[in-house]
Amino acid sequence: MTNFILRFLVVCLFIFSCLVNAQIKKIGVPFITNYSPKTYKAASENWDVLQNSKGMMFFANHFGIMQFDGVRWSIVTQPENKSMIRSLAIDKKDVIYVGAQGEFGYAAQLSNGQYKYTSLVKLFPNLAKKFGDVLHTIVVNEEVIFFSNEKIFIFKNNKIKVIKSDSSFDEFFTIGTDSYVLDSAKGLLKLKGDALQPVTGGQQFVGMNIRKALATKEGMLLLTQKNGLFIFKNNQIKPFVTEADYLLKQNQISTGILLPDGYYGIGMRQAGLVVIDSQGHLIQHINKQMGLQNEYVTNLKTDKEGNLWVTLKEGISMIQISSPLSRILDTSNSETKIYCSQIYQNKLYICTGNGLLWLDWEAYKSGKQENVHFQHISGMSENVWNIGVYGNSLLAFEKNGIFEIKGNSAQLLTKTNGAWQGIIIPKHPDLLLVGGYTGLYLLKNINKTWVYQIKIKGFDESSRVIVTDRDGNIWVAHGYKGIFKLKFNKNFDTVTDYDFYNQKNGFPSSLFLNNFSIDNQMLFGTTKGVYKQDSKSKKMIPDASFKKYLGTENHIRLLKEDHQNNIWYVSGDNTGKMSREANGKFTTEELPFRKLRYLYVPGFENIQTTASGDVFFGTQDGLIHYKKNGNKSYLSKYKAVISEVKCIFPKDSLLFSSRYDVLPTHDISSGDELAPVLSYANNALHFSFASLCYDEADATKYEYWLEGFDPKWSDWNLQTEKEYTNLPENEYVFHVRAKNLYDVVSDEAVFKFRILPPWYRTSWAYLLYLALFCVLIYAIIRYQKNLAEREREQLILNQEKELLRNRAALNEQKLALEQENMAIMRENLEATINLKNAKVASNTVNLIHLNEILLSIKELIGKIDKKNDANVNFTLLTKINRIIDHELQGDQHWNEFEEIFNQLHDNFMQRLKTSFPELTPRDMRVCAYLRMNFNTKEIAPLLGISVRGVEDTRYRIRKKLQLPSDANITEFILNF
Repeated sequence: MTNFILRFLVVCLFIFSCLVNAQIKKIGVPFITNYSPKTYKAASENWDVLQNSKGMMFFANHFGIMQFDGVRWSIVTQPENKSMIRSLAIDKKDVIYVGAQGEFGYAAQLSNGQYKYTSLVKLFPNLAKKFGDVLHTIVVNEEVIFFSNEKIFIFKNNKIKVIKSDSSFDEFFTIGTDSYVLDSAKGLLKLKGDALQPVTGGQQFVGMNIRKALATKEGMLLLTQKNGLFIFKNNQIKPFVTEADYLLKQNQISTGILLPDGYYGIGMRQAGLVVIDSQGHLIQHINKQMGLQNEYVTNLKTDKEGNLWVTLKEGISMIQISSPLSRILDTSNSETKIYCSQIYQNKLYICTGNGLLWLDWEAYKSGKQENVHFQHISGMSENVWNIGVYGNSLLAFEKNGIFEIKGNSAQLLTKTNGAWQGIIIPKHPDLLLVGGYTGLYLLKNINKTWVYQIKIKGFDESSRVIVTDRDGNIWVAHGYKGIFKLKFNKNFDTVTDYDFYNQKNGFPSSLFLNNFSIDNQMLFGTTKGVYKQDSKSKKMIPDASFKKYLGTENHIRLLKEDHQNNIWYVSGDNTGKMSREANGKFTTEELPFRKLRYLYVPGFENIQTTASGDVFFGTQDGLIHYKKNGNKSYLSKYKAVISEVKCIFPKDSLLFSSRYDVLPTHDISSGDELAPVLSYANNALHFSFASLCYDEADATKYEYWLEGFDPKWSDWNLQTEKEYTNLPENEYVFHVRAKNLYDVVSDEAVFKFRILPPWYRTSWAYLLYLALFCVLIYAIIRYQKNLAEREREQLILNQEKELLRNRAALNEQKLALEQENMAIMRENLEATINLKNAKVASNTVNLIHLNEILLSIKELIGKIDKKNDANVNFTLLTKINRIIDHELQGDQHWNEFEEIFNQLHDNFMQRLKTSFPELTPRDMRVCAYLRMNFNTKEIAPLLGISVRGVEDTRYRIRKKLQLPSDANITEFILNF
C-alpha cells in the first residue's frame, strides 16, 4: 500500500510539474514576426495555412498557394479558374488539396520542383458545378472532403460523391476522426461514409452560427461567432464562461485552435487573438496594439516547432507562443533601450534614456496588459543608469544626480556630475557610496532619509561598477583602464590609497574589465574568461571553476547571482544560467536565451531576478521577461531545402524551382530528371537555399559544398545563395545544410547534376580527332618521304655544284697563290734591285766623290815641286792629309747613305735610335753595316779604323743593347 501511495504521489508530482512547466506564458507578449503583403508580394488576404512533412509552410492566398521556406516567398500554383483559394489540406504523401471559389483539386510537386495542379471538377464533367467557396478541405483517412455552403464533395478512389442539403450547410468541423456538419435547418449532423446522420440533441445547434468546434475533456467546445463559447456534452449545450467573454462576444469569433497543454487559441474578426486556458482564464490577448499587424484573424495553425501561424485579412503573423521569453510591451511607450529594471512595492521600474518609468506589476502579470501602461516618474527626463533599494528607500542614479523615488515622483537628493550606481558600505549600513562620472560621493542615512555628505577626495576616476567583497574591500572597475581596490580613512571621506590592477598584474588585457561579487567572492570579467586574485602572489589568475563552464575564449560581460544561488551570465554573445546542483557543481543552460544575442546595450548588460523566479533582461529592444516552461523544444530536427537552381547563362534558365511564374527551361539532353544533364554552355549555376526553421530565421547560418569541385565544406555564413561559374565537365552534387539559432544542424539537401563537355571534348570529337590525327600522320609520312627524296636529289645536285665550286675555288686559290708568290718574288726582286741600285748609286757617288778627292789630291801633288822648299811642300802635304781626314770623318756621305738605308730597311735607324737612345752615331753606323751583313774586316775601312777598333765598338754596342754574352749581335740586328 505504501509503495502504491508513493508511486501515485510521484506520478501526480510529475503530471503537476508538466502542467506547470508546459504552460503558455501569461506574462508579457510573445515574440511576433509579421509578414506583410509587401514582404511576400502577393494578395493581402490569406485564409488557411498548413505545413508539409518536410516543414515547408503553405498559405491559401488570393493569388494561389503561397509557399514560405523561411527565406523566400513564392506562389507555387493556382486553380485553373484563377480564383481565390479558401482552404488547404495535405495527405501523407504531401499532396496538397485545394478548395477555391467554384473549384477544387490537388497539387503535387514534380521532380523539377514545380507543383502541378489537377482540377477534380474538370475531371468529372457531370459534376454539379453550382457551388461557391470551398470553405474547408479535410483529409480523413483515405478520403478528402471539400465543404461548401451548397454541397459537400467526397473524393475517394478517384471518384467523387456529392452530398446536398435541402437548405444550406453552415459549417463543417472534425473532432478526432469524426466529421460533423452544421445544417442550417437540421442542426448538427454526423458524416458517416457518404451520408449525413442526425446527432442526438443536434437540433439545438440551429441558428448558433458556430465557427469552430474543439475537443476538450469537458466535451465539445463550440465557438460561436457572436455569442461566446459553449460546451456540448451529454446532448446538452451549456455556456462556457471565460475572462475573455467581453472580447469574444463583441468582436465576432472567426476561428479557433486547440493549443498544446489544453490551451485554446481563438481568432476574432475585430480584436485579434486571445488565448485562454481550460478554466477560461485569459492568458494572452494579442492584437494590433500588442504587435499583430491586423486584427482580422482568418485561421490558426501550429507548426512542428510550436509556433502559432496566424493568417490575417491583411498579412501573416508568426507568434512564438512556446517560448519562455516574452516582451514587457507597452505601445504607449516608445522607449526600448533599457539600462536597468527593478521591482519594488509591486511596481516594475525601468531605467531608460528618457527617464524612469513604472507600471503596476501585479496588475500586468495578472493578464490586464491592455489597461496597464508604463508611466513616467516626474522630475527625471535624462539617462537613468541604475535603480536600487537601499534601506527602505528606492534610489535612482541619473545623469544629473541622485534621486529618491517616492510614489510617482522623484526627489533630487544631490546634484552631481553624473551618478552611475550606489552600494552600502560593508559594516556601515547607514553609509551609501555612490559612483559618479568623476569620482565617488558619500551619503548618510539620517532619520530614514539619505542625506548627501561629501564628494570623496583622493579618487577622480569614473566609477560605474562598484563591488564589495567578503572582507569589506571596495573595488571599482574602469572599462578602459583597469581595476581599482580602494582604501578609505575612518570617516570614508577620503581615499587614502588604492591598488591598481591591469594587464601587468595578470589580466589578459587592460580593456573591458569588470568585477562581480559571487558568493561573497570577488571575480573579474575579462576578454578571456573569469579571473580571480591569487591570495599569495596577488596576481590575477583564471578561476578554475568558471573556466570549466565558461571557458577562456569569451568576454565575460556579466555575472549575476539570483535568489536560488544560480548564476546568470553574459559570455560573449551568449546569455546563460549556471544552475547549482546538490553536489556543488553546475549545469549550464544557454539555448532558451539565444534570442537575446546582439540585443544588449553594449557595456550596460543587465539581468534582474526575483524570488518568484521572474527574470528580466534589459535590452535595446525593450524589457524581456523569462520564466521557465517545458513547452519549447530547442533541439528539434529540421531540414535544409534547395529553393531554386538556375543557369546564369543563358540568363535565368531554371533547372529547379517551385515558383509558379516560371518554368524550368534547361536543356536536359539525357539522364534522370533528378540529375539533369547540362550542355557545357550552361556551366554557370546559381543556387538558392533556405532552412525550414522559422525561429529567428535571419540568424540561421549555412554551409555548402559542391562535390566534384570544392575540396571541402564552406565556412558557416548567413548567405542563402551561391554561384559557380566556368564549371568543367563532371558529375556534381551540391550539398547544403543549415545551423539555426540553437546550433542545431539541419538535415542535408542535395542537388545532383552533370555538365557535358563542350563539343570539342566529346567522344565523337575525340574519334574525329583520332581520325584526323591518323590522316595527319599519314600525310606527314608521305610528305616526309617526298621531302626526303627531293632533299636527296637536291643534295646530289648541291654536292655536284659544291664540287665544281670547290674546284673553281681551288683553282682560284692556286692562281691567287701563284700571283701572291709572283708578287712576293717581284717585291723581293724589286727590293734586291733597289738594294743593288742603292749600292751602285752609293758606290757611284762614293766613286765620284773619291775621284774628285783624288783629283784634288792630284792637283795638290802636282803643285809639289822638288824645287819648292821643304816648308811649302810640307804645307801641301799637310793640306792633303787634312782633306783625307775630313773625308774620313765627314757626315755628308753618311747622311745620304742613312736616308737610302732607312728606305730599304723599314726605318731601321730611327727604330733602333728610339729603342736604344744611348747609341752614338758611330754605333749606329756599325749597326747599319751589321744589318747589311758586313763582317768586321769589311766595316773597318768603311769607318777608317782598325779591326780591333771595330771589335771594341761591337763590344760597347752589345752592352748598350743589353745582350747576354751568348747572344749573336749580328743576328739580333738582322731580326730587329
